[in-house]
Amino acid sequence: MRLLVTFILNAFTFAVYSQKTDNLETHSNSFENNYRTENPTLIYCYDEISEIHNYSHNWDFDNDGIKDELYFVGTGGAHIYYFLRIVLSSDKKVRNLNFIQSDFPLLTATDTLNSVKSSVGFAINKLGKELTPSIIVSLDKSTYYAFKLELKKQKIKTRNCTISFNDGKLKFGSFRRR
Repeated sequence: MRLLVTFILNAFTFAVYSQKTDNLETHSNSFENNYRTENPTLIYCYDEISEIHNYSHNWDFDNDGIKDELYFVGTGGAHIYYFLRIVLSSDKKVRNLNFIQSDFPLLTATDTLNSVKSSVGFAINKLGKELTPSIIVSLDKSTYYAFKLELKKQKIKTRNCTISFNDGKLKFGSFRRR
């Protein structure tokens, strides 16, 4: 009886391991396929190992004529969130905004009218008197409440936070839906 059970288990194991795996899809957090058709001029890449969405060299946040670096950096874990990292070309200072996180850092709009239609991701819009590009990140409820004290300290009062620069200095605010 033991010999029969061993034979059946070995046959089953061999059958399982001999299955082709080249047709299985692997999960990716990249948005490259989305952007290839919807926004082909956007410079974007995703690094699976470091879990970084790289949106660098698309916008000039400090108005110096050189496009700046923008990243969403993975925090790790089973349900990964990404915090915002900005590096201006004018000072090369790394700004890790750990309290501004998104679990879906997808660029949803590049104009003010469409940015209010989406409750996920982020948008880039020219806001304020200077009309320099501002980043609007939509926070989900759990992120908003987890970082509420820090957000309040930065004068962010809604789940749609704005990040902009004035003379190289960070400026935070809230974007209200109409």
